[in-house]
Amino acid sequence: MIRFRRRPTAFHRALSCAILVLVPYPLASQTGPTGRVLTQDGAPVAFANVAVSGSHATVLARTDGRFVLPALPPGRHRLVVSAVGYGTIEVELDLPGDGRPLEFVLSPDPVGLDALTVTGTMKRSRVSDSPVKVEVVPAVVLQRAATNNLTEAIQYLNGLNAQIDCGVCYTNSIRINGMEGPYTAILIDGMPLMSSLASVYGLNGINPALIEQVEIIKGPASTLYGSEAMAGVVNVITKDPRFAPRLAVDIHGSSEGEGNVDFALARSRGDVSGFLSGNIAYNQRFVDGNADGFSDFPLVRRGVLFGKLDVAPDGIRRAGLSLKYLGEDRFGGVEAWTPADRGSDRVYGESIYTHRFEAIGFWTPGFSDRVRIESSYTYHNQDSYYGDVRYDARQQIAVGNLIWSAGGGGHDLLGGVSLRFQTYDDNTPATVERDERFTPGLFLQDEVEWTSRLTTLGGIRADHHDDHGVILSPRLAVKWEPFGHTTVRLNAGTGFRVVNLFTEDHAALTGAREVVIESDLQPERSRSVTVNLNQVVEFGPNPMMIDLDLFHTHFHNRITPDYDVDPNQIVYANLRGSAVSRGVSLSFNQNVDFDRILYSVGVTLQEVYLRDEGIREDQFHAPSVRGTFSATYNFERWPVTVDYTGTVTGPMRLPSYDEPFARPDRSPTFSLHNLRAAWRGGTGLELYAAVNNVFDHVQPSALIDPANPFGDAFDTAYVYGPLRGRSLIFGIRYGVAQ
Repeated sequence: MIRFRRRPTAFHRALSCAILVLVPYPLASQTGPTGRVLTQDGAPVAFANVAVSGSHATVLARTDGRFVLPALPPGRHRLVVSAVGYGTIEVELDLPGDGRPLEFVLSPDPVGLDALTVTGTMKRSRVSDSPVKVEVVPAVVLQRAATNNLTEAIQYLNGLNAQIDCGVCYTNSIRINGMEGPYTAILIDGMPLMSSLASVYGLNGINPALIEQVEIIKGPASTLYGSEAMAGVVNVITKDPRFAPRLAVDIHGSSEGEGNVDFALARSRGDVSGFLSGNIAYNQRFVDGNADGFSDFPLVRRGVLFGKLDVAPDGIRRAGLSLKYLGEDRFGGVEAWTPADRGSDRVYGESIYTHRFEAIGFWTPGFSDRVRIESSYTYHNQDSYYGDVRYDARQQIAVGNLIWSAGGGGHDLLGGVSLRFQTYDDNTPATVERDERFTPGLFLQDEVEWTSRLTTLGGIRADHHDDHGVILSPRLAVKWEPFGHTTVRLNAGTGFRVVNLFTEDHAALTGAREVVIESDLQPERSRSVTVNLNQVVEFGPNPMMIDLDLFHTHFHNRITPDYDVDPNQIVYANLRGSAVSRGVSLSFNQNVDFDRILYSVGVTLQEVYLRDEGIREDQFHAPSVRGTFSATYNFERWPVTVDYTGTVTGPMRLPSYDEPFARPDRSPTFSLHNLRAAWRGGTGLELYAAVNNVFDHVQPSALIDPANPFGDAFDTAYVYGPLRGRSLIFGIRYGVAQ
């Protein structure tokens, strides 16, 4: 089986060098065979991928479907040809040939099994080939949610849930299979840019308009991605400058006073292509639908600039650099608050200023397609006040991987060196001096194709931490195809996470209690097993895809807060017992009449609990059952699309409070529904309108004792459902292709 080889890798020397090494410096390459990619009707397939097996080289066809391969040595080569919306084909090529242009014909793929992914194995491959189950979510699916917030957009995917951790300032996180947000690794173009401090607000600044697709792994991934990948990985793939629109503008506003503007400009000249994009989000209307005196959602001013540059001689991406800056002013609190009250005890408000810079780069040297270098650097500053409590934190992270690959004899080897340097400092008593961590690591994996129906992948990672020594993270994946349309995947592995409490537990910042660390905290460890059954059911030209997932994760050394030892303290310690996340997930997807009607339905049943000294307690905010559904209808006579999305969330355990503030410790079952319609003009113009939270369902106030926000009883964590009521959104989108 032939697979693409795109290896996210990088090399890091120091924080400044992490940026300098990103400067493109491609080597010249000679040209080889030429050809064209066509549909069954003879039309060109624009931007099709033509990959040479055993190398990182992926040639991108032009808008007329024509491509030029790099110079190849004499002998037999295997090519993999693919494009979004079409089935992938594999072709053998003998060189030297007769010199005639090559011609490849692709057939439509209504199910989408041949989408490309890189997250599961750090290699570009088809979803159907990957021994690790990866869900690929294209940008068009994210647009159904009519939001500029990535966290809100992906919560309508089965097995994922966006949890709001604070009912005032809207700190949030993504849960996979009920596990808390810090156990999910958030990657941008394969690099870990959203860890620790950035995770609580950072996802709000990733605009879906910049995204090509989102790739999701549910299950252990620490072997490739290290700490924070215990529950899974969400990898956000940004657009490729080579086929980004020459001009793109998206403007929308809501009935709640929100305004959003996105723009992007892309250009290609010779081997160089790039784009510059920006986002402005503005909302200053105070809304208090539940009459608790506090804003139902935060007031935000945000600006983002994002630029990306690629160098691709002969269509092969050899080097690239992307830079991003985000600035945000976020506020949640009472209406009487003004900036003059920031940090005072006169009027309660939570005010957060964020400044963030990101840089990502890669280089594939011209002398070898088996080597790839990638590195990233992020600087994040959060200057915030939670009432009269100040939290001022700064974090820098530089990450690099140098990866080498080899193949032959049925083996596909991947090995590499990983370096991570992180600094963190804040104004809390827990950080007397700046925390610096240097974590070198090695990883190795081997993918073996035993037969055309059986593939295995084994891997191991070793990371060295100054405080904890060497931590090993092995994994094993098996893909078996007993029948033509049936695939079974088994994944097992271990995970670990080194914790930084003050970037993850909002209660430690906003509450009045003293934070106490009982002893030296050890890394959290996990053992996980996931089993996936994928079945394609034939319905003529409209096949249905059924996915059944079983998952079980067992934690030890789980770090938990204890609020009961002393009413004036929060005591953190490693759990002496264990923690478990287990369950089953089932989903159905079908594409009827080639994108005329699309629908998906999914449900997840799960148990997420702690067991300590024989006593079992369910985890907070982990619903026992959650369902998702979506449907899209494209009208035949008019260029109109209607999208309907929704969720059903079952009961979950909630924090308990003493009288007079007692509330139910279990949430009710509730459902959320959204509707969106879009009209597409023939000149790149699109008009759209949406109704979010159609039935106007909101939970009662999420605040405890809101009348006395500076008192000891005040709490913001009683959030289980929507806090925002029904809203109308109107927008216009315009794009011009290159």
